[in-house]
Amino acid sequence: MAPKGTNSKKESGRAKKAENEAKKQEAAAAEKERKEAEKWTDKDVKGGKAKKEEQEAKRKAELARKAENARLLAEEEASISSGKAKATGPKKKAAPAPKPAGPGAIAAGGGLGLSAAAPSTSKSGEPEVESFAATGIDNALDLLEVVTAKMDKASVGQQAAKIEQHPERRFKAALEAYTERELPKLKEDHPGLRLQQYKDLIYKQFQKSPENPFNQTTVSYDASKEDKVEALKARRAEVEGRLREK
Repeated sequence: MAPKGTNSKKESGRAKKAENEAKKQEAAAAEKERKEAEKWTDKDVKGGKAKKEEQEAKRKAELARKAENARLLAEEEASISSGKAKATGPKKKAAPAPKPAGPGAIAAGGGLGLSAAAPSTSKSGEPEVESFAATGIDNALDLLEVVTAKMDKASVGQQAAKIEQHPERRFKAALEAYTERELPKLKEDHPGLRLQQYKDLIYKQFQKSPENPFNQTTVSYDASKEDKVEALKARRAEVEGRLREK
């Protein structure tokens, strides 16, 4: 018999109500924890993206700095060359034998041919200084390659010998090496993707990479030494025409 003054139904209802309230609080706590975890995951993803963008910005800045240094060096060499030309006076002499082009030879008027041409002259008879400008990573790399190239006969021969005759043979090995190097970086910057997604991203990047054999100067498999030299000359002429300031 229930004690006097108590109501078993009322007590049972209170217990059930307390149990339901506890379940609600537990569910609310779990939902809060889930949202907090999602927030931190989102921060990690954004943080990785920001880090990659910062690294890319630093790399672009370094390339731009090198290109600017090369341009300033070329202008300095051109200024010295112009001063020497004025100091010699109006005496006419036979044109000196062309000197090998080194860094800055482009801006000094050396041209991009396989032998350095004489500096172009203006109507006043003074040497004209050609200037070049590159915007974007690809153009900056092209300009750096050109302005730092040595143009003596031996150096040209070495460069021509390295021209790719069978890019398709090196493509697979080059892609594998590129993938091996870039995959850990992508996993760090974009965690949680499937392996095939990482490989697809790497392949797209490789299509524009200078490490891709098909993005390098190429000649046919039976090309002669002269053909390679001409291909090298055409490549430099193309860069010169594209990046020369109008």
